[in-house]
Amino acid sequence: MEKIIELEHIYVKKGKNVILDDISLTIYKNDFLALIGPNGSGKTTLLKVLAGVIKPNYGKIFLPLNNKNPKIGYLPQKIPLILNSPVTVKEIIETGINSSFIFSDNISKKKIMQVTKDIGIDKLINEKIIDLSGGQLQLVFLARAIVDNPDIVILDEPSSSIDMKTQVKIFNVLNTLHIKKTPIIFSSHDTFAISKSVNRLACINKRLDFHGKIQDFLSDEHLTKSYGYDAKIISHGDHQ
Repeated sequence: MEKIIELEHIYVKKGKNVILDDISLTIYKNDFLALIGPNGSGKTTLLKVLAGVIKPNYGKIFLPLNNKNPKIGYLPQKIPLILNSPVTVKEIIETGINSSFIFSDNISKKKIMQVTKDIGIDKLINEKIIDLSGGQLQLVFLARAIVDNPDIVILDEPSSSIDMKTQVKIFNVLNTLHIKKTPIIFSSHDTFAISKSVNRLACINKRLDFHGKIQDFLSDEHLTKSYGYDAKIISHGDHQ
């Protein structure tokens, strides 16, 4: 399998607190990878390391993708938003187009129109972001993350605090991207989204407790080890 990003012995500390402790993880081209773990386990920090948002205190990051830096689409958990900003949906999405390249207005417009149509927010393109609902904002920033056809998409809790209809729309978009050979990495507490969408799973609690196929993780033993207390798998139909 083609490797996209390799992390080796990653440590992240904040003061005296260890956030990530000796994490080694490889992201592959065919990954639809869910990152899970208890609150405070370091999921957000690990995603920020993968996205290049923060640098680890120790460890190495390898980018073997055709000997170049992969283009990363990143959706943070907390959307950066100035509440009184008059900026429009179009202007937000436009900031996701790589500024190191000079695009004509026509190319930028085509990219933005295509991604908003794919996500189903094309009618909102001229709306101000202060007038949008939480779910609509999440879709706008998802569009920003994927507008420039990234090599990899990284999302932190993309389905939290939004309605089920928006959650379904987000994962439909992600599934389509994955079918087109774009690797997806996201953190989530949503077991339904995880069990229905992903092909691989990583569980961390400061350290990497598990990384592999989802069916190999779904056992009481792994859950107890990762979350630090007795846990049981409950099945309902084909959902666990």
